[in-house]
Amino acid sequence: MPYPPQIGMMAVPTLGPWAMWAALVLSAIALVFCAILIVRLRRRDAEPEGEGAITDVLAAVLQRSHIPETDGVRWDVAVYPETLSVPGYVVLTAMLQNAYDLPRTVSLDIAPDAILPDGLSTSVALKPGEAGLLRVPVFVSRNLAPGVYEIRARLKGGAPRGEGRRLLGRSSGRHRGPRPAALRIVSAHGHPPVNLLVYNWGGFTSLYNPPQTAPDLSEVRILQELPSSPASDEGA
Repeated sequence: MPYPPQIGMMAVPTLGPWAMWAALVLSAIALVFCAILIVRLRRRDAEPEGEGAITDVLAAVLQRSHIPETDGVRWDVAVYPETLSVPGYVVLTAMLQNAYDLPRTVSLDIAPDAILPDGLSTSVALKPGEAGLLRVPVFVSRNLAPGVYEIRARLKGGAPRGEGRRLLGRSSGRHRGPRPAALRIVSAHGHPPVNLLVYNWGGFTSLYNPPQTAPDLSEVRILQELPSSPASDEGA
C-alpha cells in the first residue's frame, strides 16, 4: 500500500562526481584567495605608521631628481661651484637623509681620479630622519687642463640599532652603484686660489632634525653662491 507524501520533507538531489570535484576546486580557490587577502592586510598593518611623516629634504626642498637610496639613506652628491677657473677650491658635497626612525652610520668613498688622485673615505652618523651635508674641500691645481672631470662616489650605510620604522615615502629602489658629480674647468688665472676660505670647511652640517618643521638651508645657499673665478681676471 503506497504511503502518502510526508509534509515538510524535500528530496535532496545527489551530486555527481563532476559536480563534487567542481565544488572542491571552487572551495580551494576561495581558501587561497582568503589567504592572500589576509597576508596583504597583515603586511599593510605592519608598515610603519610614520611613513611620509617627515620632510623629504632632497626631493621636496633641494629639488634633486633620481635620488638613490642605499641601506636606508637617501643621498646625492654635487660639486660647488660646478665650474672653476684654476687654481681654486671646490666643495664636494654629499646630501644625506636617514629614511628611518633609528640611527644610521654612513661611509662615503671616492674613487681615485684626476681631482682626487688618492681618493677619499669618510664617515658620518645620522640621527633618526636627519638630513645634512657632508662637505669635503678639494684643491684643484693650475696643472689641470680645461675640460670636464667626473668624481664618482659610493655610499654604504649601517644600522647599529636595527632597521627601525620608515619615516620617508618609499624610494624607487635600492642603489649600490657609484653616483657621479662633474666639475668643469674653464680657464687658468694668476691670482690666489679661488674660494681659498673653504679649505677648512670639511665635516658634517645638519640641515634638518625631526621634529624640526623645516630645514635650515643657510649652508646650502653659501655653497651655491661660491664664485667660479677670481673677482678680477687681470693678470690671468
